[in-house]
Amino acid sequence: MRILAERLKQLRAEKDLSMEELVADMNNRFHPEKPLNRSMVSRWESGDNDPTLEKAKLLSEYFDVSLDYLIGLSDVRTPSRVLTMKKKGENHDD
Repeated sequence: MRILAERLKQLRAEKDLSMEELVADMNNRFHPEKPLNRSMVSRWESGDNDPTLEKAKLLSEYFDVSLDYLIGLSDVRTPSRVLTMKKKGENHDD
């Protein structure tokens, strides 16, 4: 997925993270069953390979973007859980 590759590079650049820093931070934060490594991220960013659904979910959570945004189905970055919380909050303010 070319869009995923571009968006992942962009999101990592916005946080000013090297691939090594991203890998270390995500492995520390999520403790995935199969840890990430630099070559994995490099293949994702080059578009040579796509992350598994599990890894894509972790990336979307890490960067606080929707999975739809990450894979190119939407241009809306905000995760639906945040939109839902905002909507519920607006209802309580009435």
